[in-house]
Parts: sequence; structure tokens; C-alpha cells
Amino acid sequence: MAEQDFNPQAHVKRTADAVQKLAGDLHDTVVTMAAQLVPFPYFLGSTEVRAVEAEPGGVQKADRGCVVVCPDGEMYEFSMKLQAPGEGFDISMSRDDTVKLLELPPEDYIPYAFNAVKEMALLLDEQQSRAKKYSF
Repeated sequence: MAEQDFNPQAHVKRTADAVQKLAGDLHDTVVTMAAQLVPFPYFLGSTEVRAVEAEPGGVQKADRGCVVVCPDGEMYEFSMKLQAPGEGFDISMSRDDTVKLLELPPEDYIPYAFNAVKEMALLLDEQQSRAKKYSF
């Protein structure tokens, strides 16, 4: 192939298409696995938010909080706020846990989805083991 025939943008397009397809396939897997995880666990001691951490080790963005997958199989940003109930010291602080739907580009979605699949697989394996142990 002659050097003038080389089209770098064709390689970018082919790669972007592959990443988009992989992200779509992973999304389908995450949604399917989330639907199987019953009951879906509460996240970090929350009594409000059911979620599984999707944070891939080492890949974090400073502009994004903790990324979790919720029972609907979508990715959300989890935030927790501790609020003192009033003036003075009170050991009982109230906690406000929230999630915000994330729209991640495919190249960002893939590592979160891969980690979510691994985490949910561990939880599903545990649920199945418990079910076998207690089935008669």
C-alpha cells in the first residue's frame, strides 16, 4: 500500500464503530444481569439507594463521583451527603443518598460496564450458592 493511500480517519472510524458496538453489547449484558440480581443490594449502607459499584480500579475522572449500576441496569453517579440535624453536636447525622443518571460516551462506558459485570457476577454467584444451600 502506498503511503498516499493510507487513510488514518478510516481507522478512527472503524475503531469508533467497534467501541460503539462493544458498549452496546455490554449495556445489554449489564441490563440482563441487573434484572437477575434479586434482591438488588443497598449501596454502602444506604437505606435509599440500591446499587452495585461500577468503578474500575485506576480509571477515575475528577469531575465524576462514584459510578454505580442500579436495578434498571443503567449507570448513575452516586452521592452521599451527611447533614447535622441542628446546631450543636449531635451524634445522629442524617444521610441523604442520591443517584443521577449518567450519559457516558462509549469509550468511558466500557470500563465501568466491564467492572459492573464482574461485580454483579460475584453477587449472583453468592445468591445462587445460598439458594442451593437452602433448597430442599
